[in-house]
Amino acid sequence: VTASVYGTITYCFTLDYFISKFLNKPITSLDGRTRTILRFGAWQILCSNKVPDYAAVNSSVELSKKYAKSSNGLINAVLHKICALSPDERDFGKYKPEIELSLKPEIFGIFKKDYGKERAISIGKALLQSSGTTIRYKSSISREDIITQLENDGVIVEDSEFMDNCLKITTGPKAINDCKAFKDGNIFVQGESAMLASIIANPSNNMRILDCCAAPGGKTTHLAELCGDNCMIDALDINESRVELIKENAKRLGIKSINAMKANASTFGSDNPQYDLVTADVPCSGLGLLAKKPDIRMQITYDRIQELLPIQEAILENAARNVLPGGSLIYSTCTINKAENENQVEKFLSKHDEFYAEDIRPLLPAKLDLNGREDLAKSGMITLFPDMDRCDGFFIARLRRRS
Repeated sequence: VTASVYGTITYCFTLDYFISKFLNKPITSLDGRTRTILRFGAWQILCSNKVPDYAAVNSSVELSKKYAKSSNGLINAVLHKICALSPDERDFGKYKPEIELSLKPEIFGIFKKDYGKERAISIGKALLQSSGTTIRYKSSISREDIITQLENDGVIVEDSEFMDNCLKITTGPKAINDCKAFKDGNIFVQGESAMLASIIANPSNNMRILDCCAAPGGKTTHLAELCGDNCMIDALDINESRVELIKENAKRLGIKSINAMKANASTFGSDNPQYDLVTADVPCSGLGLLAKKPDIRMQITYDRIQELLPIQEAILENAARNVLPGGSLIYSTCTINKAENENQVEKFLSKHDEFYAEDIRPLLPAKLDLNGREDLAKSGMITLFPDMDRCDGFFIARLRRRS
């Protein structure tokens, strides 16, 4: 069921293309239940190798009898026509990239503009494949010990792509939060690219740290662990329930140095900077997370991205205001859209002579292949890609305030 739901959402744009071939009106004019049953059936026919065509049609017709009686005939007719498509007609690779990759033209257009058509297709294909679930484990526990703890609960892991103190889950009969290692606070579920942001932040003991947009606390707790919990972290989120998530995770991990609070990252602080390190993981389009969060494919639009740009700029400006002279500022997103990434940083630096980009090459993990990104890393920035790095798409920049 989970595979069917995630699959249908992932391929929604492509499914709508095929369904629309056999409608005499726009698919958006159909009621929600009819549209959903058609998409669910079309995914089983076109994408699943475990459901026979006839079964996909029959189960969809049965759903329509219960939830969309007036559309019963339409659903039956459209799905039968999709079943009649030849193998060649069902091959998504025969269509334009937007259809093959199930990306709205405006989103594929962003990838194409930033990286060229060939690379955009490579990124799009990678975003159709899950990069898997990774866990961060405490440095006080050996790799062998944490693997043994997980195996005792039936969780099998393998090496991560590039991060230390990180493992990738391959199989496991239990939900990870049912495992003893999780309950004991020895692991945290987090993507490798998000872990890298804390490594690039490079916190040290006794630092006063501000983590903007901190929930659910992955980077916050990682920063604390890197300092041996010997620091003071103010962790902000604008949503009270998400602030509670930070507190819960800090408690589970046994971390004492985090002060989680409800606050607006674009206005928090004063004109007197207080922090040695400020991190800002800003709200973004999430285009680097399409493999894990396929609903973004349906929700994000070019206009929505344009609305996010001034929010990102406001948070970055305010985050900078809180950095002490000589202190560091980390700006990160979970997107690979240059307008939200490099362009925001370059715009900020053009207005703030008191900040400069800092070479991050010495901070990067040895196993991370820069693969042509040396100049970008030298200029204080790195973008991680699902096709190149086999992880979530992510952007990180490290800036320093002049002493």
